[in-house]
Amino acid sequence: MIVRLAGQLLEKHPDHVVLDVNGIGYHVWITLNTYETLPRAGDQATLLTHHQVREDSQELFGFTHAEEREVFKHLIAISGIGAKTAITILSGAPSDEFRRRVQEGDEVALTAIPGIGPKMARRILTELRDKFEAEIPAWAADSPTGLSGKDVVTQAVESLIALGYKQHEARRAVQAAAKQVDEPAPLEDLIRAALSAK
Repeated sequence: MIVRLAGQLLEKHPDHVVLDVNGIGYHVWITLNTYETLPRAGDQATLLTHHQVREDSQELFGFTHAEEREVFKHLIAISGIGAKTAITILSGAPSDEFRRRVQEGDEVALTAIPGIGPKMARRILTELRDKFEAEIPAWAADSPTGLSGKDVVTQAVESLIALGYKQHEARRAVQAAAKQVDEPAPLEDLIRAALSAK
């Protein structure tokens, strides 16, 4: 199973790239968001990949961020949503924005994304809302401060929930606070900053 590719970007298109890895050219489907973050053709690039193997074909789907690949995998696990549809959906909304719309149960905002009709939006909410609520998104592990990764962030989120915040509100507040506090930041400072960030 191919999970990562690094090499020279031979071709770069809004929906796919060709990556030369040790003389082998890999065709990789991408989202518009990944396209915008990749360097120009001819430069070196790295993609996190999802390798889809079927009886009659093999296809690669590439992402520059783990969060986007994670959401992609959630989408293709839903009945009726194939890999190409998932790529279209994530091209219409960045993964963090898509996650936010699902967590807030915003069916109207979901149907504004190309490729999602009312029926699919309801299916996505049914399948993913609880899963997204239970997860710590990728930003928790990649905090720009010196916070101790998921442990401190998770505790801060849980503390805000105990104070009456909804889960998605708590996460957004902690995310904003993590960008403001000085490192190293104890839990209480992060919570105070999050309370001010609402």
